[in-house]
Amino acid sequence: MASIMEGPLSKWTNVMKGWQYRWFVLDYNAGLLSYYTSKDKMMRGSRRGCVRLRGAVIGIDDEDDSTFTITVDQKTFHFQVTKKTSSLDFRSCIVCLFKAEETQPSRVKAPVPSLI
Repeated sequence: MASIMEGPLSKWTNVMKGWQYRWFVLDYNAGLLSYYTSKDKMMRGSRRGCVRLRGAVIGIDDEDDSTFTITVDQKTFHFQVTKKTSSLDFRSCIVCLFKAEETQPSRVKAPVPSLI
């Protein structure tokens, strides 16, 4: 796996469980954001799920820099920054992936300040 970034984020699961800590790996070659219940599970290859990034739309909240969304195949995934990482880093890497895939800039709902 050619990851360009990995680290902790929280992912919204549902109303009953709310935000759940997950270890994320951004795979540049596959265009996937894979997630695991822990870094240890990632090391063992026990993936919990993944979000396909090709054809996805990134939603960035101008008023809350700790959250962002990725919408693909009519499903929206919600992410929240943990104290150990920066959402801007993850968003920047995902936007770089979009640019590498020559995705139209209009697919990104809001500009990422460090890239524009």
